[in-house]
Amino acid sequence: MFTSVFLSYAFVYSVLFIAVPFIIVMFIMTCIKFFKTDHEEHTVTLKKALFDTQSFDFMKSLQAMVGGKYDVCCNVPMDNVFEMDAHTAAENHTKLDYVVIDHDSSEVKLIISDFSKEDDANAKSLFEKFNVKLVEMARGKPYDVQMLQGVLPA
Repeated sequence: MFTSVFLSYAFVYSVLFIAVPFIIVMFIMTCIKFFKTDHEEHTVTLKKALFDTQSFDFMKSLQAMVGGKYDVCCNVPMDNVFEMDAHTAAENHTKLDYVVIDHDSSEVKLIISDFSKEDDANAKSLFEKFNVKLVEMARGKPYDVQMLQGVLPA
């Protein structure tokens, strides 16, 4: 009988002093993990140049070609040019390199972009469908000024 009483008290005290503190410590550590704030310093710096020199020179020459009649926009998302539902816009992450728009009506007149990527190649059919002039120009390749001037609307 003495052994069974001793074992019962041993079990109760082991649960009380070992299992309960273990559960309390685990609960507190879980709370700390989920409610911990992020105080890490993230390094953010300002870029010295927004464009590389070749892209910037091309943009300046394109701006000079169109004069004051048109405006040139860079890195325009596809869903800003076309009205799309949310599902189609989520599928299209294409950014158009340069979009020439009418200064007065903001109508899209010309799109200059690189469609060499497989994801971007599907977007070319949209321009043909809506009869938007498209110049496909590979990045890093020289461009033809006369061809661009001929494509620009009068």
